[in-house]
Amino acid sequence: MDGRRCVVVGEVADPAVDDREALRTSLEEGIARANEALDEETVAPFTVLRGVEELGGVLTTPERVYTALREITEAVHPVEIRFAVVYGEIDIGLATAAVAQMDGPAFQEADRLLAGLSADDRAVAFADPDVERWLLTLLTDQIRLLFGMKRTWTAYQADLVRAYRRKESMQAIADERNVSVQTVSQTLARANAKQIMAVESNLDAALAAVWGWSP
Repeated sequence: MDGRRCVVVGEVADPAVDDREALRTSLEEGIARANEALDEETVAPFTVLRGVEELGGVLTTPERVYTALREITEAVHPVEIRFAVVYGEIDIGLATAAVAQMDGPAFQEADRLLAGLSADDRAVAFADPDVERWLLTLLTDQIRLLFGMKRTWTAYQADLVRAYRRKESMQAIADERNVSVQTVSQTLARANAKQIMAVESNLDAALAAVWGWSP
């Protein structure tokens, strides 16, 4: 079997978090949502790899990787996580469906990229030898833009945007939370929710155009 898969590894940008138990709970909730959303594309489910500092997972291709990054980062907001996404070879443990038992050039490259990210403020790095560097940079910059826009969210805004994604109805959210539709609308506007969701839609389309095929 072809060993080329999408390795995703992440690390908490600031491991000196006061409430580590709360962070782990939030991280596990985000990971669970990512695994549920990407069930059909999952080779090895996302999981916490070491304490609350590291996580990883393996997908068939990077086509829907932003969905995973979004679910995980929004769950732990405002704590930031850096990611390395590598589409490459896995030559150890591919049949185990357990990321902790896998290894290969893709994991080694992901570790290298992640180490490079720790020295600056970039949120994600991509690697795929078959995709031109300028295109990978463009995708990376789009994700950095999205993460930067979300960095200003309050916890309430982040929660409301997640609800809006699920329900796509301000009235439903207002009814559920016993607030006015105007309150929901104003909160979403301050969070730039519609603009962010439009950029996310364009990013998903770009990822599908680059990697939207089966290995």
